[in-house]
Amino acid sequence: MSDFTFFMTLFITSAVFGITMGAYFCTMEYRIRENLPLVTSDCICPSCGHRLALYQQIPIFGFFLLRGKCRYCSTPIPIRYPLTESVFLIYYTLTYCIFHRSMPVFITLWYFMIILSLMRVKHNKHYHQLFRSLLIVTTYHAVIGLLYAIIYLAVYGSLFLKR
Repeated sequence: MSDFTFFMTLFITSAVFGITMGAYFCTMEYRIRENLPLVTSDCICPSCGHRLALYQQIPIFGFFLLRGKCRYCSTPIPIRYPLTESVFLIYYTLTYCIFHRSMPVFITLWYFMIILSLMRVKHNKHYHQLFRSLLIVTTYHAVIGLLYAIIYLAVYGSLFLKR
């Protein structure tokens, strides 16, 4: 595998992981605030309660596909959702681009980004929800970190690439 192919593969993976973490952060924030379960099989419109189709849940693109409104009740979707997802996308890909030679560094920076973001959530008295969300996010980052470590070790034999 060439260095460019390796870089681009993990760049795209980082972008997908970043946008996914941004979308999940928005979901966690809302569910913590409303004291709802953090993990469910259904995503619903907060206004009308209608279950959203899979294509409507695609981070950033779903917002534009729906033209910023719920398909069923026409309630506007807050712009903060695609903006938050975009910030996570940019942060995760930029961090990977800058620190791609040191896998433990960018994985740690990714983890701290979402932890700091979660700490800013207005959680009132829902500390158990916040703790659960921290466990979920930690698990996601541990799994992606392990996958990246396996890839780095398989391709280069080290978690730190030579310059």
